[in-house]
Amino acid sequence: MFGNGDSWRPEDATVLPGPTLAEQVADQILSKILGERLAPGAPLPSAREMGEEFRVSRTVIREAISSLAARGIVETRSGVGVRVGQVNSDRVTDALCLFMRLNGGFDYKHVHEVRHLLELEVVGLACERGTDEDLERIRDAHARMVEGLSSPDAIRLDVAFHRQIAVATHNPLYCVVLDSLQGVLLEARRGAAHSPSRGQHAAELHERILDAILQRDRDAAVLAMTRHLDDVAAHWASMQHNSIAKPIGAGSAGDA
Repeated sequence: MFGNGDSWRPEDATVLPGPTLAEQVADQILSKILGERLAPGAPLPSAREMGEEFRVSRTVIREAISSLAARGIVETRSGVGVRVGQVNSDRVTDALCLFMRLNGGFDYKHVHEVRHLLELEVVGLACERGTDEDLERIRDAHARMVEGLSSPDAIRLDVAFHRQIAVATHNPLYCVVLDSLQGVLLEARRGAAHSPSRGQHAAELHERILDAILQRDRDAAVLAMTRHLDDVAAHWASMQHNSIAKPIGAGSAGDA
Protein backbone atom coordinates (compact mmCIF):
# COMPACT_ATOMS: atom_id res chain seq x y z
CA MET A 1 0.00 0.00 0.00
CA PHE A 2 1.20 3.52 -0.70
CA GLY A 3 2.12 5.71 2.26
CA ASN A 4 2.63 3.04 4.94
CA GLY A 5 6.25 2.20 4.25
CA ASP A 6 5.54 -1.20 2.67
CA SER A 7 7.30 -2.03 -0.54
CA TRP A 8 5.05 -2.15 -3.59
CA ARG A 9 5.25 -5.00 -6.09
CA PRO A 10 3.82 -4.92 -9.65
CA GLU A 11 1.95 -8.17 -9.03
CA ASP A 12 -0.01 -6.41 -6.27
CA ALA A 13 -1.58 -4.03 -8.74
CA THR A 14 -5.17 -4.46 -9.88
CA VAL A 15 -5.46 -4.05 -13.63
CA LEU A 16 -8.82 -2.62 -14.64
CA PRO A 17 -10.06 -3.79 -18.04
CA GLY A 18 -10.32 -1.03 -20.61
CA PRO A 19 -12.59 -0.72 -23.61
CA THR A 20 -11.97 -3.15 -26.43
CA LEU A 21 -10.84 -1.93 -29.82
CA ALA A 22 -14.38 -2.46 -31.17
CA GLU A 23 -15.82 -0.39 -28.31
CA GLN A 24 -13.35 2.40 -29.02
CA VAL A 25 -14.29 2.39 -32.70
CA ALA A 26 -18.02 2.37 -31.80
CA ASP A 27 -17.47 5.47 -29.67
CA GLN A 28 -15.66 7.19 -32.55
CA ILE A 29 -18.44 6.33 -34.99
CA LEU A 30 -21.00 7.71 -32.54
CA SER A 31 -18.92 10.88 -32.13
CA LYS A 32 -18.90 11.37 -35.90
CA ILE A 33 -22.66 10.86 -36.11
CA LEU A 34 -23.21 13.46 -33.41
CA GLY A 35 -20.48 15.81 -34.61
CA GLU A 36 -21.80 15.84 -38.17
CA ARG A 37 -25.40 15.93 -36.93
CA LEU A 38 -26.44 13.10 -39.19
CA ALA A 39 -30.21 12.69 -39.31
CA PRO A 40 -32.00 9.36 -38.82
CA GLY A 41 -31.80 7.38 -42.04
CA ALA A 42 -28.57 9.03 -43.19
CA PRO A 43 -26.21 6.47 -44.79
CA LEU A 44 -22.86 5.64 -43.22
CA PRO A 45 -19.71 4.59 -45.07
CA SER A 46 -19.19 0.93 -45.90
CA ALA A 47 -17.32 -1.41 -43.57
CA ARG A 48 -14.33 -1.24 -45.92
CA GLU A 49 -14.31 2.57 -45.90
CA MET A 50 -14.67 2.76 -42.13
CA GLY A 51 -11.96 0.13 -41.71
CA GLU A 52 -9.59 2.29 -43.78
CA GLU A 53 -10.59 5.46 -41.89
CA PHE A 54 -10.06 3.97 -38.43
CA ARG A 55 -7.22 1.66 -39.57
CA VAL A 56 -8.82 -1.48 -38.16
CA SER A 57 -10.04 -4.72 -39.68
CA ARG A 58 -13.54 -5.24 -41.02
CA THR A 59 -14.12 -7.66 -38.16
CA VAL A 60 -13.61 -4.84 -35.66
CA ILE A 61 -15.92 -2.60 -37.70
CA ARG A 62 -18.62 -5.28 -37.75
CA GLU A 63 -18.36 -5.67 -33.97
CA ALA A 64 -18.59 -1.91 -33.51
CA ILE A 65 -21.61 -1.65 -35.80
CA SER A 66 -23.32 -4.56 -34.03
CA SER A 67 -22.82 -2.77 -30.71
CA LEU A 68 -24.31 0.46 -32.06
CA ALA A 69 -27.19 -1.42 -33.69
CA ALA A 70 -28.05 -3.12 -30.37
CA ARG A 71 -28.42 0.36 -28.86
CA GLY A 72 -30.58 1.56 -31.75
CA ILE A 73 -28.01 4.12 -32.84
CA VAL A 74 -27.60 2.58 -36.30
CA GLU A 75 -29.65 0.23 -38.42
CA THR A 76 -28.33 -2.43 -40.76
CA ARG A 77 -30.29 -3.82 -43.69
CA SER A 78 -29.22 -6.27 -46.33
CA GLY A 79 -28.71 -4.50 -49.61
CA VAL A 80 -29.07 -1.07 -48.02
CA GLY A 81 -26.05 -0.86 -45.74
CA VAL A 82 -25.68 0.93 -42.44
CA ARG A 83 -27.78 3.97 -41.66
CA VAL A 84 -28.30 6.21 -38.66
CA GLY A 85 -31.08 4.75 -36.53
CA GLN A 86 -34.25 6.32 -35.25
CA VAL A 87 -33.77 6.46 -31.48
CA ASN A 88 -37.14 6.81 -29.77
CA SER A 89 -38.58 6.76 -26.27
CA ASP A 90 -39.40 3.04 -26.45
CA ARG A 91 -35.87 2.18 -25.42
CA VAL A 92 -36.07 4.55 -22.46
CA THR A 93 -39.38 2.99 -21.43
CA ASP A 94 -38.05 -0.55 -21.72
CA ALA A 95 -34.93 0.35 -19.75
CA LEU A 96 -36.95 1.96 -16.95
CA CYS A 97 -39.32 -1.01 -16.67
CA LEU A 98 -36.38 -3.40 -16.54
CA PHE A 99 -34.62 -1.22 -13.97
CA MET A 100 -37.63 -1.33 -11.67
CA ARG A 101 -38.03 -5.10 -12.05
CA LEU A 102 -34.40 -5.68 -11.17
CA ASN A 103 -34.38 -3.26 -8.25
CA GLY A 104 -37.16 -4.42 -5.98
CA GLY A 105 -40.12 -4.24 -8.32
CA PHE A 106 -42.80 -1.61 -8.75
CA ASP A 107 -43.16 1.00 -6.01
CA TYR A 108 -45.84 3.51 -6.97
CA LYS A 109 -44.73 5.96 -4.28
CA HIS A 110 -41.48 6.54 -6.15
CA VAL A 111 -43.23 6.94 -9.49
CA HIS A 112 -45.81 9.29 -7.95
CA GLU A 113 -43.09 11.62 -6.65
CA VAL A 114 -41.47 11.90 -10.07
CA ARG A 115 -44.78 12.08 -11.90
CA HIS A 116 -46.07 14.78 -9.54
CA LEU A 117 -43.01 16.92 -10.27
CA LEU A 118 -43.25 16.33 -14.01
CA GLU A 119 -46.95 16.54 -14.82
CA LEU A 120 -47.68 19.64 -12.76
CA GLU A 121 -45.08 21.54 -14.75
CA VAL A 122 -46.29 19.98 -18.00
CA VAL A 123 -49.92 20.97 -17.52
CA GLY A 124 -48.89 24.50 -16.54
CA LEU A 125 -46.72 24.92 -19.63
CA ALA A 126 -49.48 23.49 -21.83
CA CYS A 127 -51.73 26.33 -20.66
CA GLU A 128 -49.09 28.90 -21.54
CA ARG A 129 -47.53 27.48 -24.70
CA GLY A 130 -50.23 25.34 -26.27
CA THR A 131 -51.61 26.63 -29.55
CA ASP A 132 -55.32 26.58 -30.30
CA GLU A 133 -54.64 23.45 -32.37
CA ASP A 134 -52.87 21.83 -29.41
CA LEU A 135 -55.81 22.51 -27.13
CA GLU A 136 -58.21 21.10 -29.70
CA ARG A 137 -56.16 17.91 -29.87
CA ILE A 138 -56.25 17.64 -26.07
CA ARG A 139 -60.03 18.06 -26.21
CA ASP A 140 -60.24 15.32 -28.85
CA ALA A 141 -58.02 13.00 -26.81
CA HIS A 142 -60.29 13.51 -23.81
CA ALA A 143 -63.40 12.82 -25.87
CA ARG A 144 -61.92 9.56 -27.14
CA MET A 145 -60.96 8.59 -23.61
CA VAL A 146 -64.49 9.17 -22.30
CA GLU A 147 -66.02 7.25 -25.20
CA GLY A 148 -63.71 4.31 -24.50
CA LEU A 149 -64.16 4.05 -20.74
CA SER A 150 -65.45 0.49 -21.02
CA SER A 151 -63.35 -0.57 -24.01
CA PRO A 152 -60.15 -2.65 -24.03
CA ASP A 153 -58.34 0.50 -25.19
CA ALA A 154 -59.24 2.48 -22.05
CA ILE A 155 -55.70 2.40 -20.67
CA ARG A 156 -54.12 3.45 -23.96
CA LEU A 157 -56.63 6.29 -24.44
CA ASP A 158 -55.97 7.56 -20.93
CA VAL A 159 -52.23 7.59 -21.60
CA ALA A 160 -52.83 9.37 -24.92
CA PHE A 161 -54.68 12.19 -23.13
CA HIS A 162 -51.76 12.83 -20.77
CA ARG A 163 -49.26 12.60 -23.61
CA GLN A 164 -51.18 15.14 -25.69
CA ILE A 165 -50.84 17.59 -22.83
CA ALA A 166 -47.07 17.03 -22.88
CA VAL A 167 -47.00 17.60 -26.65
CA ALA A 168 -48.58 21.02 -26.06
CA THR A 169 -45.50 22.14 -24.08
CA HIS A 170 -43.50 22.04 -27.35
CA ASN A 171 -40.61 20.51 -25.39
CA PRO A 172 -40.00 16.99 -26.74
CA LEU A 173 -38.05 15.98 -23.63
CA TYR A 174 -41.24 16.09 -21.58
CA CYS A 175 -42.79 13.56 -23.96
CA VAL A 176 -39.79 11.25 -23.70
CA VAL A 177 -39.72 11.30 -19.89
CA LEU A 178 -43.50 10.97 -19.63
CA ASP A 179 -43.48 8.07 -22.09
CA SER A 180 -40.92 6.26 -19.94
CA LEU A 181 -43.09 6.69 -16.85
CA GLN A 182 -46.25 5.69 -18.66
CA GLY A 183 -44.60 2.41 -19.60
CA VAL A 184 -44.25 1.60 -15.92
CA LEU A 185 -47.76 2.85 -15.17
CA LEU A 186 -49.25 0.65 -17.88
CA GLU A 187 -47.84 -2.40 -16.13
CA ALA A 188 -49.23 -1.28 -12.80
CA ARG A 189 -52.66 -0.46 -14.18
CA ARG A 190 -53.01 -3.78 -15.97
CA GLY A 191 -52.90 -5.41 -12.58
CA ALA A 192 -55.09 -2.81 -10.88
CA ALA A 193 -58.69 -3.33 -9.77
CA HIS A 194 -61.10 -1.17 -11.78
CA SER A 195 -64.82 -0.68 -11.74
CA PRO A 196 -67.28 1.39 -13.79
CA SER A 197 -67.63 3.84 -10.91
CA ARG A 198 -63.86 4.17 -10.63
CA GLY A 199 -63.57 4.83 -14.36
CA GLN A 200 -66.26 7.49 -14.24
CA HIS A 201 -64.60 9.16 -11.27
CA ALA A 202 -61.29 9.28 -13.14
CA ALA A 203 -63.03 10.73 -16.20
CA GLU A 204 -64.49 13.53 -14.09
CA LEU A 205 -61.06 14.41 -12.71
CA HIS A 206 -59.65 14.45 -16.24
CA GLU A 207 -62.47 16.74 -17.34
CA ARG A 208 -61.49 19.29 -14.70
CA ILE A 209 -57.96 19.24 -16.05
CA LEU A 210 -59.27 19.72 -19.58
CA ASP A 211 -61.53 22.63 -18.61
CA ALA A 212 -58.66 24.47 -16.92
CA ILE A 213 -56.37 23.96 -19.93
CA LEU A 214 -59.01 25.20 -22.36
CA GLN A 215 -59.35 28.34 -20.21
CA ARG A 216 -55.54 28.62 -20.12
CA ASP A 217 -55.79 28.88 -16.34
CA ARG A 218 -52.43 27.58 -15.15
CA ASP A 219 -53.26 27.65 -11.43
CA ALA A 220 -56.54 25.80 -11.93
CA ALA A 221 -54.88 23.24 -14.22
CA VAL A 222 -52.10 22.56 -11.74
CA LEU A 223 -54.65 22.18 -8.94
CA ALA A 224 -56.80 19.82 -11.02
CA MET A 225 -53.78 17.71 -11.98
CA THR A 226 -52.62 17.62 -8.34
CA ARG A 227 -56.00 16.31 -7.21
CA HIS A 228 -56.00 13.73 -9.99
CA LEU A 229 -52.50 12.42 -9.22
CA ASP A 230 -53.15 12.36 -5.48
CA ASP A 231 -56.37 10.46 -6.12
CA VAL A 232 -54.52 7.88 -8.21
CA ALA A 233 -51.86 7.50 -5.51
CA ALA A 234 -54.51 7.04 -2.82
CA HIS A 235 -56.31 4.43 -4.94
CA TRP A 236 -53.08 2.53 -5.51
CA ALA A 237 -52.22 2.62 -1.80
CA SER A 238 -55.68 1.31 -0.96
CA MET A 239 -55.28 -1.58 -3.39
CA GLN A 240 -51.94 -2.48 -1.92
CA HIS A 241 -53.33 -2.33 1.59
CA ASN A 242 -56.16 -4.67 0.71
CA SER A 243 -53.93 -6.87 -1.49
CA ILE A 244 -56.32 -6.46 -4.43
CA ALA A 245 -55.08 -7.50 -7.86
CA LYS A 246 -56.54 -8.60 -11.15
CA PRO A 247 -54.98 -10.53 -14.04
CA ILE A 248 -53.34 -8.71 -16.88
CA GLY A 249 -55.97 -7.49 -19.32
CA ALA A 250 -58.80 -7.54 -16.76
CA GLY A 251 -60.91 -4.53 -15.81
CA SER A 252 -62.06 -1.57 -17.79
CA ALA A 253 -61.30 2.09 -17.37
CA GLY A 254 -58.15 3.20 -15.66
CA ASP A 255 -56.78 6.40 -14.31
CA ALA A 256 -53.31 7.27 -15.40
